[in-house]
Amino acid sequence: MTSVPAATEAAAPVDPEVAAVVLDLLTAGRAAAAPPATAPAGAPSPGPLLGVWAHPDDETYLSGALMATAAHLGARVVCVTATRGELGGLVPPGSPPGLTLDRLRVAELAEALDVLGVREQVLLGLPDGGCAQVAPAGPPGPAGPVERIAGIIRELRPAVVVTFGPDGFTGHPDHRAVSAWTTTAFARAAPDGARLLYAAASTDHRERTRDVDELLGIAVDGADLDGDDGPVVPPGALAVRLNLAGRLLERKVAALRAHASQTAGALAALGPDRFAGWVAEEAFVDHRGRVSP
Repeated sequence: MTSVPAATEAAAPVDPEVAAVVLDLLTAGRAAAAPPATAPAGAPSPGPLLGVWAHPDDETYLSGALMATAAHLGARVVCVTATRGELGGLVPPGSPPGLTLDRLRVAELAEALDVLGVREQVLLGLPDGGCAQVAPAGPPGPAGPVERIAGIIRELRPAVVVTFGPDGFTGHPDHRAVSAWTTTAFARAAPDGARLLYAAASTDHRERTRDVDELLGIAVDGADLDGDDGPVVPPGALAVRLNLAGRLLERKVAALRAHASQTAGALAALGPDRFAGWVAEEAFVDHRGRVSP
């Protein structure tokens, strides 16, 4: 696992309501996970958090505040990214000569994780746009994505794993492949008491931000965000819901700004306040309530 250099600025304060939700999430099955050395004496010891995503920026959009809060509480947080995002557009004008998009996006990922206080990341180095064609088991030996993710789970012993649901959140084939790999790896390697959560969105947040999703063309490959198999669910169906505001939301937006090659256009189109409102919810459903299509 690669360590991200520590941020020079002090960790931003965490919303107490969000912190309570995250602490409860990471301590509920704590008997199965190893305690972090940074947990305050006498305090509940939050277990590790593992996120498994497809492209640089997925982690921040869908779980940036969750990761920042978990890290602030003393939990070990590890971010796994399947690809380097090399198909995500063009290198911005004015970039240094010879800079490739994959190198830029990996650097942006490191900067975003630094903003969020996440110190460990793993790049699987799989082809952007080609995850669905990668054999889950890989070639002979432990090189396939399922076993690589399972190995990380065995080493980390996470209390919680977060990833895409079978819907891929936006329907992207890479997202769907990562969901399938992670779900299989979790079943194979997770410790007793660990939870697997799929990224989702509440119906009320979807209604508030539907115009933004449509403006930015968020649903890809014909995905129906509101369909029976989509990620949008009533609030009562959510396992975890974080409503973000204040400095925690500002911190998430700052991390998203670090992904400038992917977010500058949306920020320019929406303006800072509308953009912040669009990303002000992080929500998850329990994987046991969702099945692969």
